[in-house]
Amino acid sequence: MIRIDVDEDTLRTVRLTFSPLWETFGSLGLLARYRGEVPAPYAEWARAVRRTMPAALARDLAGVLRDAKLSRLVPGFVPLPDPARTTFAAELDHLCRTRGNPPGERNLYSLLSRYWACALAPHWSRIRSSLEEEILLRGRTLAVEGPEAMLGELGGRVLWSRPRLTVPYHRDLDLRITRSRLLLVPTVFSGGLRLLVEDRDGVGMSYQARASGRLRILTAGADGGWSEDRLALLLGKGRAQVVRALELPTTTTAMAEGLALAKSTVSQHLAVLSGSGVVEKRRIGASVLYQLNQSGRALLRELG
Repeated sequence: MIRIDVDEDTLRTVRLTFSPLWETFGSLGLLARYRGEVPAPYAEWARAVRRTMPAALARDLAGVLRDAKLSRLVPGFVPLPDPARTTFAAELDHLCRTRGNPPGERNLYSLLSRYWACALAPHWSRIRSSLEEEILLRGRTLAVEGPEAMLGELGGRVLWSRPRLTVPYHRDLDLRITRSRLLLVPTVFSGGLRLLVEDRDGVGMSYQARASGRLRILTAGADGGWSEDRLALLLGKGRAQVVRALELPTTTTAMAEGLALAKSTVSQHLAVLSGSGVVEKRRIGASVLYQLNQSGRALLRELG
């Protein structure tokens, strides 16, 4: 368990950002931890990665993970994310430069890049959109209600009781942050690895993004991965996809990207679903977010 005591100055600096590199290590942690079946909601993604990953890459990665289990690799290795670096290439380049690109690590950088291209890059547009919406929603709570309200809503067994943030971790750790910066990093692969990074610029900690629960949608193929779909029989395939995507608040643009549908098509589906009384919308700044209301959740629960 991590117990982090946060002083008032640090509390005022709490910010959020996402990190492709942190997602990479989280997903690697899942594959390293579970040699057999990976639990939900990661099972289908893990099966697809293991099925399609080149044998040589899988063998080389297995050697790295078997040797380190990520436990010796991550501390002091993974950098604190920066909102100015939002692509995997930019983060990997920063990692190489800050560590001086030592010969002993060059093969690891190559492995990470090849793994990213195989396991996460095909899904990154959808995952990124979901993380941006996570940050938008959390940021609204942060701006309107303050950092304590936002910390209290993180979920995933993350508990806030002033001045302490208590977080599940693989070992006991007591940390006090004074006059520094606290950066929260939502990850959909948090089930694989909890990252906690300290450096001179502050402290960063990963937490489970709400979109983790719909990872199956974010990483599905063109057919959405659904069979014997009662919801699609009732509503039609496209509208059923939209209903499932609305388990969490989302924008029309993000949903269109995530489902590989035209924005105009998604708008039409949303208009019908709103008129049917199963979807509601609300405005946050310049964005309009749609989500299922109580009736919509009941429909999804019964048929989805």
